[in-house]
Amino acid sequence: MNSNVLELILTIVFAILTVVGIGFSYYFYIKSKINAAIAGKIDEAEIDGKVGEEKKAEVIAQLQKLIPTILKPFITPAMLDALVQAAFDKIEEYAKKQVEKGKQEGGNENG
Repeated sequence: MNSNVLELILTIVFAILTVVGIGFSYYFYIKSKINAAIAGKIDEAEIDGKVGEEKKAEVIAQLQKLIPTILKPFITPAMLDALVQAAFDKIEEYAKKQVEKGKQEGGNENG
């Protein structure tokens, strides 16, 4: 009888771990899908002529549509805001580097 109880407990534990593992995998899958979509959504908001906070709010609203209902409590608007802000910062940093690079190359041609 003890063997059956132990077997039942292990079966339940493995089932719970499997469900938790699948949940985490799904969460990270959706999060990576959101990260991949951020640049495209920023570009779409740019085309629509939105600027600043209005653009960021539009991007967040579009990203929220990608999140399955079951994950909405875990992927919050605040989390999306942080992801979008990080993307905006990276884009701005890249643009500044390109401007500096262009100035340096332009200065070298004239010198």
